[in-house]
Amino acid sequence: MPAFEKLDADRILATSERLERRIAERFPEAGLGRVCGQLVELASHAKETTLWIRRPNTGLRLLSIGVIGTIVVASAVVIVASVRSTVGPRDLGDVVQTFEAAMNGLLLLGAAIWFFVSIETRFKRGRVLKALHALRTLAHLIDVHQLTKDPDMLATEALPTAASPERTLAPWQLGRYLDYCTEMLSLAGKIAALYSDGFEDPEAVDAVTDLEALTNALQHKIWQKIVLLESRTNGARASVLGGTAP
Repeated sequence: MPAFEKLDADRILATSERLERRIAERFPEAGLGRVCGQLVELASHAKETTLWIRRPNTGLRLLSIGVIGTIVVASAVVIVASVRSTVGPRDLGDVVQTFEAAMNGLLLLGAAIWFFVSIETRFKRGRVLKALHALRTLAHLIDVHQLTKDPDMLATEALPTAASPERTLAPWQLGRYLDYCTEMLSLAGKIAALYSDGFEDPEAVDAVTDLEALTNALQHKIWQKIVLLESRTNGARASVLGGTAP
């Protein structure tokens, strides 16, 4: 697959690290920087995990082949012994009982074989779902950090209460803060997409799709704040210019 048709885990990690530095330089005391540090850790973990997923698990495959071979051989021995023990005249009831026993045995044999054939995929799926759960938690944590960043409060003269959050950001700082939140959510979605690149397990792909939908929805909510902030800022600027016009 050409490089431009797949996500690059190294570039996603490098972008996450750069974003962490940008936040630390702009808001050195903000908790958002620590959250971005967790994003960097998850990006690094995703790079290692996706490489591990693409490699065949030789140990599990050999175990599965050995167990399946043992099951098939044991089943063949049981069938042969059963046929030899029933040599002679048989009525219809015996034939039906033998057929039912054979069908039940085949169903159990098929289920056992499928269990060991799919064990590698299920093992990898469990690791992917665990990583996606961590990303989902991080996405909600990012959302929590921007909840009190309300552009409407810039234009109000309401007196704060004792429980009101501290609002110390200037409009341009608030805009940068919200931008950083959207970038972090976007990177979280891209990190999640890494897990479905080369691992076509339906459950894992569905979980990745759900997480991308979550990050997109949270970004949309923050973009609405950014648009409102820009309209408030532009309106205040126009008012000032109008008031100073000759």
